[in-house]
Amino acid sequence: MPVKNNQTSNSGHGSCCGGGASGGNGGWLGLILIPTLLLGGILGYSWVGKYYSADKVKQVSGTPKLEISPKEYDAGTVSMAAGLVKKTFEVKNVGSGELKIEGIRTSCHCTTVILELNGKKSPTFAMDSNLPFWSEKIKPGEVAQLEVIFDPAFHGPMGVGQAIRSITFSTNDPDNKKAEITFMANVIQ
Repeated sequence: MPVKNNQTSNSGHGSCCGGGASGGNGGWLGLILIPTLLLGGILGYSWVGKYYSADKVKQVSGTPKLEISPKEYDAGTVSMAAGLVKKTFEVKNVGSGELKIEGIRTSCHCTTVILELNGKKSPTFAMDSNLPFWSEKIKPGEVAQLEVIFDPAFHGPMGVGQAIRSITFSTNDPDNKKAEITFMANVIQ
């Protein structure tokens, strides 16, 4: 049957399917959907408030403060034949917020580093370490151990003499965003 003037047909888009802009069953969708979304928002907000209350937010707020001991170490004269030289540095959070450590690197392939906190060891980091998803958080008052391992034989016979190596990492300490530790040795054959 042909459509005349402003009348609509029932073949696809009329009010019987709720597809028209005015009238039909389309209003029922809004009557059900809007209160459901509102109720879900209210319940969701109360759940978030229950599990993320102000006192829990305080636990992660505050300012972290990095303290490294010692900041540098001189191993003295080391022989290539004696093998690896190890030194552990303390990385302490003396602030009131969580201290985040990331981006650990060494200045040379002859030096590697492992960070240990509460018995949990990090991957081994070196000069070309690129672990963008690794980080460690040190709570206020906690101390992590940063073990530096120096291989005096790494460079072979040409590697004798003074070796000065840097270990760097990033932190969220506002006063110490880039930390550096220095390891020194006089390498002999």
